[in-house]
Amino acid sequence: MKKIGFVLLVVMIAASCAGTRKAGKDAASSKSQVIAARIGTFNLWRSDIGKDAYAWSNRKDKLAQAIIDNDMDIFAGEEVDTTMFRELPSLVAAKGGRYTWKTFSPYKADGSTALKAQALIFKTDKYELLDFHHFWCSETPDEMSTGWDEQKFKRGACCGTLLDKASGRKIFVMVSHFPLGAEARLHFAPIIIERAKMYNPEGLPAFFIGDLNTREERPESVLLREYWTDAYLSVPMEKHIGPKGTFNLYGRNVDMDAAPRIDFVYYRGEGITATSYVVNTRQYDGIYPSDHCPVYVDFLIN
Repeated sequence: MKKIGFVLLVVMIAASCAGTRKAGKDAASSKSQVIAARIGTFNLWRSDIGKDAYAWSNRKDKLAQAIIDNDMDIFAGEEVDTTMFRELPSLVAAKGGRYTWKTFSPYKADGSTALKAQALIFKTDKYELLDFHHFWCSETPDEMSTGWDEQKFKRGACCGTLLDKASGRKIFVMVSHFPLGAEARLHFAPIIIERAKMYNPEGLPAFFIGDLNTREERPESVLLREYWTDAYLSVPMEKHIGPKGTFNLYGRNVDMDAAPRIDFVYYRGEGITATSYVVNTRQYDGIYPSDHCPVYVDFLIN
């Protein structure tokens, strides 16, 4: 009986070790799995500004359809006001888009509500939000405040860690709507970099997306490129679709190659490949769905 018991113990230990090895292999396989992600930015344009054909009542369904058609996995949404937040997610859902809208309003001390908010928007079936942070564009970024030469509007940024459900891997995403004031932009850029380091201590594959109200040659963009890679500049031109400009000014900017490129997709991390870059100028019944064009990049993350 003692011999039989010893044999059973050996068998049990061997099975346990085999299970541990299999779990280790599964974890390694998960970590080595390539993630494909379409990541971008889309300034949705406040609902109270457009008139006539561009009035909210006329364009909201077109905007929802544009979100569906661009099929981004993760994107930054800017100017998501209260009316828009109340109506647009359900319009998108009715068309089959299953997205989570995580908003940050710099007009509330705790960042809550959707008043003039920015949003981290991602496919619900594909990602889970593990953490979320926000801060302001000012000398006191942890307090609701304005800074430097941007006193009319409160500005800020939000960020979070997303779990890719299929692979079990994590990525870090930061969203911002930069100020119009040149001094504020220049001072906010290093805060963006500092907070990216603070909130992404693991050095996960990272993305910074949004309407940055700047040009690539301006000093704040140069500063950002010391830390981030600008996808527009890194993707070969033969892999670009659409014009250089991203701000259509509700159709008034006719030559979109001459229009300003103020919406950016940045990334950082080993094993990230930007395979294509798109500025979508599609119109719906003769109008753009917003005064900005959606911008997105297809990424492979090894």
